[in-house]
Amino acid sequence: MMHPRLELLHQAPATTAARLAPPLLFVHGAFCGAWCWRENFMPWFARQGYDCWALSLEGHGGSEGRDYLAAIGVDDYVRNLDATLKQLPAAPVMVGHSMGGFVAQQYLSRHKLPGAALLASVPPGGLASSSLRLLTQAPALFLKLNMYQHGLYDPEFVELKDMLLSPDAPESAVELLISRCQQESQRALMDMTLVNPLANRPLAKMPALVLGAAEDKLVGPEDVVATARRLDVAADILPHLGHMMMLDTRWESAAEWLASWLERQFPEDWNQALSA
Repeated sequence: MMHPRLELLHQAPATTAARLAPPLLFVHGAFCGAWCWRENFMPWFARQGYDCWALSLEGHGGSEGRDYLAAIGVDDYVRNLDATLKQLPAAPVMVGHSMGGFVAQQYLSRHKLPGAALLASVPPGGLASSSLRLLTQAPALFLKLNMYQHGLYDPEFVELKDMLLSPDAPESAVELLISRCQQESQRALMDMTLVNPLANRPLAKMPALVLGAAEDKLVGPEDVVATARRLDVAADILPHLGHMMMLDTRWESAAEWLASWLERQFPEDWNQALSA
């Protein structure tokens, strides 16, 4: 079986701060690529001593597959994760955002990792409930998202900011999204919409963090709670953040929350070997 060439960004930890902890593998959401992690999260966590990796799923970012994107499914994305993990120096903590969180759940139903952090994740039941909520509460937004997916609409600056970020988000973040966002696989979107909840496999017990964003217009608090319930943890909702929390004004609050959780899961003195 031929495997596509996948873009895998890497940022090594600062030498003076390197931790004896699992590497971090960041997995992006729909319409995005590994680039969304490179702006803030990767350099910040590298400064904290973490070995950081970010994958562009098949058909996204710099990975192969853009020409057959519509035919790529969630199972293909899971295979992308499997192939990528074989390249890493050690089993990572997987950090999945939005669709990347859903793909991570599918992977974790078959494999166990040192830990998983799901940020504004598509819930285990898929997109159906959130799509219905969006249709009833924000029909114009629902329509524009579907038009964008089919190449019939390009959101304006203010609309994209309102959709994905907090009101005071920097213009640079909106401009990055405008320049880099892309269409998503129609098959993958359908895979996440037509989910049979009875087919969801139980996840192995592992350290897990589930974060939501209070100003997220796409993934609501009930979605975050549903994801947390599947991982048997409490849900945490961070204030003043939109869906693209890693690019928002207060992205550092999400990074600090994740870093604090990591330190609790891996409490050994990671700098001991360097300071001895």
